[in-house]
Amino acid sequence: MTPLARNDIQLNQSNLQDFLDCPRRFELKVLEDASWPASLTEPPSQFEQLTDLGDNFHKLSNQFFIGIDPQVIAVTIQDPTLADLWANFLPYAKTLASYQHFTEQILRTSLADYVLVAKYDLIAQLPDHSYLIVDWKTSPKKPDRSQLANRVQTYLYPYILFEGWRDLFPHSQTSPENLVFQYWYPLAGVPEETFPYSEDRHQETKDKLSGIIADIDKHLHSSAHFPLTDDTRSCQYCNFRSFCERGSAAQPFSPTVDYENEDLSNVQFDIDLIEEIEF
Repeated sequence: MTPLARNDIQLNQSNLQDFLDCPRRFELKVLEDASWPASLTEPPSQFEQLTDLGDNFHKLSNQFFIGIDPQVIAVTIQDPTLADLWANFLPYAKTLASYQHFTEQILRTSLADYVLVAKYDLIAQLPDHSYLIVDWKTSPKKPDRSQLANRVQTYLYPYILFEGWRDLFPHSQTSPENLVFQYWYPLAGVPEETFPYSEDRHQETKDKLSGIIADIDKHLHSSAHFPLTDDTRSCQYCNFRSFCERGSAAQPFSPTVDYENEDLSNVQFDIDLIEEIEF
């Protein structure tokens, strides 16, 4: 293939996770912009309902944090599951709303001539001068802590925030020890899973991301296709499985499957739809 220029590729948590899960999936989605009609689950309508639920909940949470009256928001909610999400979300959100905060914020930084980009659900400055990064998850199942710890998003988001600090806070500085990343699952019995950051963690993340980027670069300049994953279980919920001859039938929809991890691009932002922001 003809190598793309590094600055033509924006790496986000979704496509980096794709690369780690299956380099060929990354190549098809990011480099070849392939579209393949295989359904992720059967029936597809249930998965679509799940993704619509996530989209709608994020819109409601953003409305709340930009100052719209919660009662005004509540009367717009018709879906009972969305109503449950809202009811569980609101008490916690109220504890954060009085702090300086940013919602739906996009930040970028560069590493090895590649652009790293993240879209943050919420960044809040707490009274102790720490900064809490919250990512709302609408899956009914919260994964184990070890699974979440290994997600690209868990270490990429605090890394980009610290590296792009002056874009958001031009008149202040901080240290990695003041950053905390948190997943928040409104439908889970224990909704939060929190990951403190640190100087050591920041260096480890830089090394890890540099290694991933070096692997991408190596495959990018090879004449061969990116390799398929050896873990065929991850093919079960991949839209490209029939393209790669890894199965044609969609898996039955299950509310216990963490679809937000199986195919992040379907439940997170599509970077191609975001207009370039000049800082």
